[in-house]
Amino acid sequence: MRPTFLGFEAAKTGVFVSQKALDIVGHNLSNAKTPGYTRQRVDEVSVTVGDCPTRLKIDQTWLAGMGTDAKGVAQLRDERLDTAFRQEYMNTGYYSKRTDMLTDIETILQEYDTGNDGDDVNQVGNGYGLSKAIKDMYTALEDFSMDASSETDANVFANSVLNITHLLNEFSSKLEKSSRQYKDELQITVDDVNSMFEELADLNRSIQRAILTNGYDDPYGPNELFDQRNLILDKLAEYGNLHSEEHDDGTITVTFNGHTCVDEFEFDKINYQENSNNTVQLNWKSNGERADNETGTLKAVTEILNGRGLGATSSTESTINGFLYYQDKLDAFAVQLTTVLNSTIPDEVDESGVVLSYKKLVGAAVDDEDGYSVFPDLLTTAENITITDELSNDSGYLIDKDNSTDNTRLLELINKLTKDEYEFYNGGDSFTGTFQEFVADYAGILGSDINFATGRYEASMKTVNEILDNRDSISGVSESEETVNMMTYNRAFQAAARMMTVMDGLLDVIINRMAV
Repeated sequence: MRPTFLGFEAAKTGVFVSQKALDIVGHNLSNAKTPGYTRQRVDEVSVTVGDCPTRLKIDQTWLAGMGTDAKGVAQLRDERLDTAFRQEYMNTGYYSKRTDMLTDIETILQEYDTGNDGDDVNQVGNGYGLSKAIKDMYTALEDFSMDASSETDANVFANSVLNITHLLNEFSSKLEKSSRQYKDELQITVDDVNSMFEELADLNRSIQRAILTNGYDDPYGPNELFDQRNLILDKLAEYGNLHSEEHDDGTITVTFNGHTCVDEFEFDKINYQENSNNTVQLNWKSNGERADNETGTLKAVTEILNGRGLGATSSTESTINGFLYYQDKLDAFAVQLTTVLNSTIPDEVDESGVVLSYKKLVGAAVDDEDGYSVFPDLLTTAENITITDELSNDSGYLIDKDNSTDNTRLLELINKLTKDEYEFYNGGDSFTGTFQEFVADYAGILGSDINFATGRYEASMKTVNEILDNRDSISGVSESEETVNMMTYNRAFQAAARMMTVMDGLLDVIINRMAV
């Protein structure tokens, strides 16, 4: 014989579970815009018939229909999509940061050419950069060669030399300033990453405590804490190669660029270090090994900051064409320019016409108590190159002492600046060509590197967006779908409540109306 109140029990469980399902629907809708929130649902199961040892046979039919039960509140999340997103997002972070940094270098070097008054885009005209400066110096020198005794033309040429040294100084200073900014930014980023490692360890502790305290059964648990943890893991994926492994107690072990950075409640940290050779290092605090050895934003930043190209000599320098590489290019330009300008215009000539010394137009500026002094015989760099005191004080220094109109040496200097080829050497990399060809070469390399990084970033970002769309279709809150669920659970609640009314009527008939 069935229990008297069995129908009430079934209806009651239906009411309670429908209420809880409606609570979760409201919870989903209220968190539709919450970052990192994962859609939840109530997993319902039919209540099984109880079983207990007895000598008497139990009629299972009379005990059937005991109602429903909420097994748990689950998250709708696909671990495969999480893994796919994080594996691709590290590439997105790498190429995004690499593109940004190379674009900043391109902006600093500003080798733009708008053509010659817009008529011939193949000529260096109204552009910017070293190519334009060489063109201006060549033009000024041409005018000077037409009247080698003109102080006005000599002054224009001297100013063109001063302009190109100022441009080299400016480029070098801006490269150093930009590099410094990225180093400061990297230090802040490392602190943020270390904070996220610590947060993950703290969340492991909170999740384990919540699971033990509340008696969650797998796969259920403190969903909001899971969301916080997954949001941090998604952010960390931008900075390096991230993997996570979940344990039975709810905690996870996280590896970052092949190193275990979070193990239950313990976490490691990344140390930021600047070296004497103007490079930076990221190492794990626990063992000193590199922390930027795979991919992600951290690797991109250190590669470009430490990038010396084929000229890399130390273990901290990278073979990527970065800040050090283009600084070396400017220095190579300054060295060759100094050699040409300081070894063409004679200063002293013997009776037989043999040149005993040349006029020194540029040199290396060295700081002293009076400001700085210029030394033509010291090694020049893009940072220290400037015009000599002789040329700065008197542009007539360029004119022959005898006021000769012989322009042979000036024409020779024109050829050296525009037609003659030189070997521009910087570390393990060298280029043979004219000044303008040298500038065009490294500008082309920079443009090619930017195009490559941009292409890879766009392709990676497209893949990431596709994965996110697929993940959002599962984990994201859909207002239309939740509205349908709300109507469904509301009808189920109404039906269960109606069932209780019917059961009440049945019992009223049995108790009050049957003549028993």
